[in-house]
Amino acid sequence: MEFLIVIGLLWLIGTIFGNKTPKAPPTPPVDPKVAEEARANAARWQAAFDAAYREWIDAATRYAGTGSVRWIPKGTASRFLASNPAPKHQTKSWKQAVGDDSPLTTLRNQFDKANTQHTILVRLKRGDFFAKVEKNPLTDEQIHACICMDDAVMVVAAAGSGKTSTMVAKTGYALHQGLATPDQILLLAFNKATAEEVGQRIAQQLKGVPQVEKVRSNTFHAFGIDVIAKATGKKPALAPWVDPSNPGGDVREVGDIIRTLSEQDKTFKRDWDLFRVVYARDVGKWNEPDVPDAYGNGVRGFRTARGEVVKSKEERTIADWLFYNGVNYVYEQPYEHDTATTHHRQYFPDFYYPEGKLYHEHFALNEKGQAPKHFGDYLEGVRWKRKIHKEKGTALFETTSHGLKTGEAIPALEQALIKAGIQPVFDPNKEATGLAPVHEQDLARSFRVFQQHVKNNGLTHRNLVDALAEQSEDGFGARLRMYLAIYERIAAEWERRLKSGGFIDFEDMLILAAGHVESGAYKSPYTLILADEFQDSSRARIRLLKALSGQASPPAHLCVVGDDWQGINRFAGSDITVMTEFEKTFEHATRLSLTTTFRCPQSLCDVSSQFVQANPAQIKKKVKTTNPLTKTPMLAYGFADQANIAPYVEKQLAHMHELLVDGKLTPAKGTRMTVMLLGRYRNDEPAGLKAWQRQFAERLSIEYRTAHGSKGLEAEYVFVLNVVQGTMGFPSQIQDDPALQLAMPVPDPYPFAEERRLFYVAMTRARKQVRFYTVLCQPSQFLVELGKKNGLEIQPIDGEALEACPKCSAGVLTQRDGRYGPFLSCSRFPACDYKRNIEDGATRRTQPATSQRITTPVSAGDRCPICKKGNLQQRNGSNGPFLGCSRYRDGCRATANLTVRH
Repeated sequence: MEFLIVIGLLWLIGTIFGNKTPKAPPTPPVDPKVAEEARANAARWQAAFDAAYREWIDAATRYAGTGSVRWIPKGTASRFLASNPAPKHQTKSWKQAVGDDSPLTTLRNQFDKANTQHTILVRLKRGDFFAKVEKNPLTDEQIHACICMDDAVMVVAAAGSGKTSTMVAKTGYALHQGLATPDQILLLAFNKATAEEVGQRIAQQLKGVPQVEKVRSNTFHAFGIDVIAKATGKKPALAPWVDPSNPGGDVREVGDIIRTLSEQDKTFKRDWDLFRVVYARDVGKWNEPDVPDAYGNGVRGFRTARGEVVKSKEERTIADWLFYNGVNYVYEQPYEHDTATTHHRQYFPDFYYPEGKLYHEHFALNEKGQAPKHFGDYLEGVRWKRKIHKEKGTALFETTSHGLKTGEAIPALEQALIKAGIQPVFDPNKEATGLAPVHEQDLARSFRVFQQHVKNNGLTHRNLVDALAEQSEDGFGARLRMYLAIYERIAAEWERRLKSGGFIDFEDMLILAAGHVESGAYKSPYTLILADEFQDSSRARIRLLKALSGQASPPAHLCVVGDDWQGINRFAGSDITVMTEFEKTFEHATRLSLTTTFRCPQSLCDVSSQFVQANPAQIKKKVKTTNPLTKTPMLAYGFADQANIAPYVEKQLAHMHELLVDGKLTPAKGTRMTVMLLGRYRNDEPAGLKAWQRQFAERLSIEYRTAHGSKGLEAEYVFVLNVVQGTMGFPSQIQDDPALQLAMPVPDPYPFAEERRLFYVAMTRARKQVRFYTVLCQPSQFLVELGKKNGLEIQPIDGEALEACPKCSAGVLTQRDGRYGPFLSCSRFPACDYKRNIEDGATRRTQPATSQRITTPVSAGDRCPICKKGNLQQRNGSNGPFLGCSRYRDGCRATANLTVRH
């Protein structure tokens, strides 16, 4: 009974205190009158919004001029919204009321529908024009590029896709539609030849249009001169040293400025000479492995001015400073005490200065005392070396990567040498017995290119100093500071000479013209602006285009056409990012594409596209062709010696001529087949070219172009000559000076990025076939890559086929003779150290190239008269010292007796 009472009490307590959540009160009934009023309000608000929305849309339609007359530019929606805010619903968001994310989206959707309808009507109305304005009917992509009149349109065009045809057709379309009068249309081109071609094509293809001759076709610079003249009332004078009729004059002027400053200012002369002989070559980034470019005494590394091979670029800089300061040093001489144990080999200090009995170790350590990750247990070795010197009581001086790059190491080394009784005496004219200094003309060219980018990008001293601080974090800061200081002296004298003569240069022309347009001193009459070869534009050209298109209200229509895959004029101040960052530069920008080429066979399109797009920074596109040819698009021929290429090319030309005469080969039109011989450099032009042109003139039209000079041209057959690996090969191993990045808004870090684009240009000149000619033991890494990825086989003509290097995939395996007999190693040695034994019974894979004896009197340091690219250097042979070309590893086998210049 008591148990039941307890249970009952617990239940009662739980009932009273256990459930703390009160029950919700019942919902009161809705007053029918209130509900009715709410529905009425909702209906009234919706009706008000609907009316306001319709009125707003009607106003937008009137503002935009929708209908069949003209295209509605993308920026129209934003401009309308700026003065006509969208109606607001009393209770709903725009998404709830209309279904779109924002009023801007609603307007753009409306205008897109109108533009779609407009396009359909225009294609019906102007179909005959689009079919006949050029020799081939326009593609759908070309027609859309003509009709689209958004504020800023960039047409990304494949090689041979009809860029110029599109510009001509767009001009004609605008005139036929009444979108502009002839004197309101401006076409701008990168060079004079293109500007003249566009002008001639417009005059020819649109000759029935009244006053079509008033359409203006100019280079940017010619137009810039006119803008300045109209704004100031005085036509500016172009400095004679930058005049196009004086090629290379600008670089020569920089060289003259350097010589003049050196004569007038001892401080400048010392800085210039020190940079020229010691600091002209960069040391790379601390945390990235160096790629060796020399071999000697069993060491893969970098040759110094004195001639030995050291293990790093940083050590080379130190060795060169020692050499030109007359300091006697020994590199990696065995330490004076025996240190070999079961754990350590004999110690070889980096440098030893016998006159001062001073050892010098250069440690690859950063500001935190850390070594690069790829150096492994490097720090253990550092501690061991320090311990050895302490135990043996020998004097050790240390420098580090950090100290060298900040500029602290060399002054400290100088003081240490003086303290040890060694007095450095700088002699920049001391003749190098090893690696010669960078040629002064090459340095002058580097400073001129740097100047073009600085001026084109509108950079100030503060901008450059800020960029210097940023790059110095992992770059050679001391060198960059020296480069910038020298540049600013050169630039100041350049500007003084311009002012003194009353001249301007090309960069000034664009900058001043843009300024006059921006200020309103020049009133632009142009409502339709077209620009060709946009990939070759500089920031100064972009500034001018923005000023011209933005001066009008609404903005003038701007349409630029280009191909970032063919951006190959960085040396002239061009900036490839003008295309990749187009949408960031221009408001309301639209990107279109021309992906149909009328030139190359599809297989060549596929291979060349894959090749150039290996660089992820390039704009992606898939190229298709109208060319039905299916024959092999690429062939490659290999020779034992570069000298054997020209005779074989002549043999092939003779065979083609014979086939044409016999009717077994048919040219595309007429009786002559076009053949373009291409080279990376002007001096790649075959000596027998003129004789070939005369000999085969009946059936072959033969011309030689550099790869740069071939852009915009085409031929049925393209022969790319001397496609070899080397400093002056293809790709050129002459890299841009890292200092150039100080003046570039966005770096171009992909290896050989511009050379890759240049090779793409060479490949895509061919309507039928492209042929490459190389040296079997020295093929271009580009050919090796095409072989690995696309199956391109190098056909041996007077040698044997070679195997691609399994380690680097950029070289091939060639036979070398070693201490223990012949073996196979990579053709890129010493950059790649792969090697393996030759299997028993294997035949010799390559024949050694024969040397070419120089019979004219020459001396060490002279330019090689055989290849005209390298310098003659003293070498030691089995029969004593002789002179050999510095481009020995690049294929030049020139040798001469050692003589002394009197």
